[in-house]
This record gives sequence, C-alpha cells and structure tokens, in this order.
Amino acid sequence: MVNILILIINSLYLITGIMEFWLAPKVGPNPYFGFKIGYTFADKDVWNGTNRLMGKFIIAHSLLLLPAALLPNFLLPYTLLLTIPLIAFIPFGIRYASIHLEMKGAKSENVSYKKIESIELGYVWVLSPLIFYLVLIIFEIMTYPSLPEIIAVHFDSYGNPNGWSTKSSFIVSYSLFSLISPGVSYLFIYLGKKYPMYIHPGKMRFPKDTLLKATVLSMNIMSVILIFVYYSIYIYALRKTIVPWTWFMALMLFLIFLPIGYMIYKWNKKKEVI
Repeated sequence: MVNILILIINSLYLITGIMEFWLAPKVGPNPYFGFKIGYTFADKDVWNGTNRLMGKFIIAHSLLLLPAALLPNFLLPYTLLLTIPLIAFIPFGIRYASIHLEMKGAKSENVSYKKIESIELGYVWVLSPLIFYLVLIIFEIMTYPSLPEIIAVHFDSYGNPNGWSTKSSFIVSYSLFSLISPGVSYLFIYLGKKYPMYIHPGKMRFPKDTLLKATVLSMNIMSVILIFVYYSIYIYALRKTIVPWTWFMALMLFLIFLPIGYMIYKWNKKKEVI
C-alpha cells in the first residue's frame, strides 16, 4: 500500500528541485524561490549555477527516496533520510557559490566581504527559537506522568497507529530530534554575526536582516509543527482520538509559506522606498 503522506512530501520535494534547476535560472534572483543566500544574490551567473547544482541534487535525492512511499512504518526513517543529506549538502552549495563568486571577481565590488557589516537581530528573534523549544520540553514534562507506558508514535496515511514505543524512549528521541530547529536558527544567527555574506541579500532590494529573520521564522514554524505532532500523539495516547493527518498537512503547507511571504513583503516594501 502506498504511503500517501510520504508520496505527497516527496512529490513537493521533487517539484522544488525542478523549480530550482529549471525555473530559478530563468527568473533570476528573487525572494520567491531558489537557493537564496548572499553569494547567489550578488551575481546572476552565481545564482544560475548554484541553483542548477542544488536542483540536480534535490531531483536525484527525491527520486532515490520515492520507493520509500511503498514501505510500511517508514515515515520517521524517511524524514531522517530526507533532512540529514539535505542539511549536509547545503554547506556544499554555499561553498560552491562562494568560490564561483570569488572567481568572477565580485569580491572586489560592492558585495565585498569587508564592506558587509554583521547582521544583528533583536532579543525577540534571538530568544524565540529557545522559547519554542522550551515550550515543547515543558509540555513533555507536564504530560509525561499521564502517558501510558507504551504509546503509539507512528500512524498510517489514514491516521491509524502502526508503530509503538515506550514513553521514555520516545520522549528522549523526540526531544533530541527537536533540537534541530533551534540548532539551525542559532547557526544562522552566528553566521549573521561572523560571516554575514552567507545570508546577506546582496544586490536584492530588501533589508540585510530579511534572510536571517526568514530563516529563524522557518525554524520556529518547524518547532510549532513538532509541538502539534507531539500534541497529536499525546491526545491519541489518552483518548484514542485521531487527529486527521490532512489537517496537519494543511497546517504545514500554510505555515511553510509564511517565511516566503515575509521576504516578499520586505522586498516590495523596499522597492516602494526606492
């Protein structure tokens, strides 16, 4: 039986790769889609080459993951096989773009590293990843005593449980996995301070902290989704009430577009000023 949830996620991932490889070079640097970092925003050729490279990787990666939709109880392994190689490949794409930019001599123009100041965020932005993570941890601590010793932790496409774990094992693994979101946020906050060219908008017309804020916002949204998933598991463990996965997908798709909308808003607002 086909796992519909994995099939939908993988199809969206494949479409993303096709858009990066084929459409992003045609459109050029933009806040809507593509590999959006300071290096690619600085030069159109760098944008084209880097997006073609990332697009090839995503297309190949998604095709390799496609058979996972046919495997039962494979949503968690699929998530790891999807996120870990992608996160590992992103620094390679950044390095490729930086070398490409240096070879073109753009380093000596108005995108020079030495002329780009550190990107600082306000306390709300800096503390928000930690706050969302602590909300999840506090929720887990408060609900832990009321959980049965064995809980359902995996569900099929119709919301029926098909995987179980001890509550202690699940809490530990889920808490560690959830560290990815604040970890990525603080990595980018660090890059904004020490190596701002990585996430600077380059020649794009929006404030220099927009990319950094969009990244932090994306990771906070991921934390919200993880809290929702834990809530769903908790509700089923206590009441045997299934939270429809279609609601979860609708929530996820809606939230995913918020960072993109934020970037587009800042982009349009900056153009009006200019």
